[in-house]
Order: sequence, then C-alpha cells, then structure tokens
Amino acid sequence: MPLLVQAILFTLIPVAAATAAGIVAAAIALPARLQSGVQHFAAGVVFGAAAIELLPQLLQRSPAATLLGFALGIGALFALRWATERVEKARAGVAGFVAATAVDFLVDGLVIGAGFTAGGHTGVLLTVAVAIEYLFVGMSVAAALGDHVSPARVIGVPLGLALLTPVGAIVGAVALQGVPLFALATVLAFGAVAFMYLVTEELLVRAHEQGETALGSPLFFVGFLILLVIEEIV
Repeated sequence: MPLLVQAILFTLIPVAAATAAGIVAAAIALPARLQSGVQHFAAGVVFGAAAIELLPQLLQRSPAATLLGFALGIGALFALRWATERVEKARAGVAGFVAATAVDFLVDGLVIGAGFTAGGHTGVLLTVAVAIEYLFVGMSVAAALGDHVSPARVIGVPLGLALLTPVGAIVGAVALQGVPLFALATVLAFGAVAFMYLVTEELLVRAHEQGETALGSPLFFVGFLILLVIEEIV
C-alpha cells in the first residue's frame, strides 16, 4: 500500500475517535471524577508514545536533530500558549480553546505523516496514541461549547477539528518523503515535544481541574504501560 494512502487511512481512526467523543458528549454528561480518571489514562498513553517510541529512536539516529526539534517545539508551543491566553483574555473564550485544539490536531497529523515516512511501526503507534487522545480532547471541546449548543454542533465541531489531522498527515507524508534523516528526525522531535506539552499543559491540567480521584495517578501509569505493551506487540 502506498505510503500516502496508508497514512490517510490510519488518520481516519483518530477522526472516528473524535466523532465518537462528540456523540457521547451530546448524549450524556460524564461525571467530573470519571473525566479526570480517563484524562489521566489518555495522558499516560500519549506520554508513552513520546518516551517509548519517539525519543529513543531519535537519540539513536540523530542527537543533534533531536535537540533542534526540541528547541523549535518548545519555542513554537509556548508561543502558541501565549497567543491562546491573549485570545481568551480578549473574551474569545471557547474560540481560543477551539483554535488551540485545531493547531494541535493539525500538528498531530503532521507527526503521524512523518511517523509513516520513518517507518510503519512508528506511524501505527502514534496513531493509537492520537486516537486515544482525541477521545478525551474531543469530549473537552464538546463540553466547552456549553449546554445551549445543538447536539449536531456538539458532534460536528470535534469532527471538523479532527479532519485537520488527515490534512496534516498528507502534508507530512508528501513533504517529508525522501528528505534527509536530519530533517525527518527534527520534525519527529518537534512532535515529541507537542505530545509532552499536551500531557503537561492540557490533559493533566484539565484532569486536576475535574477533581482528584484515588485512581487518577495509577491510571496515568496504566496508560503508559498499555502503550509499552502495544509497542512490543506491534
């Protein structure tokens, strides 16, 4: 199967996950403590994708590219955070959160495309992590829209945002095919920063806002362990 087709098909899995999240959010309101637990779990899976799959390979292939990608990722993501906070202070509210999520989903697609360019194994694992991420980020987006929004919009907004992921994957797979290892490793290192930023600044922050649970922290490590098992199986 051609690389581009494979990347696009796999990104449909996160799109389906985001759609499912919107459907669940439109149908029922999950208890805050349950949301906290599943967000911890998702954070563990996403962190595992960066720590288990991306970083060891990158450091082995090109330490210099890894450092460069990290530096670029830190600068870009915290600039995005600064811009998002300014939008929210301007009373854009939900618009700022949705805009930040759109950028995140587009970058996720780019990283998945880069992952399939680097090797199918990497692309598959990143897709699994992103799909689990989208289940809970999609619910957060749907919940942020408020109770006054129609069910169709609650489902449609996460779906529309998730469709940016195949777009990013197409860009990543096409633009990075045949590029030098240094450039590919730089992009993947940037993606690793994006994944860890999502864990520390989004998923875990929102999880603690929902309230502490006895299972919260253990579920983080369960998610990490599951990603490790999947990595061994794949």
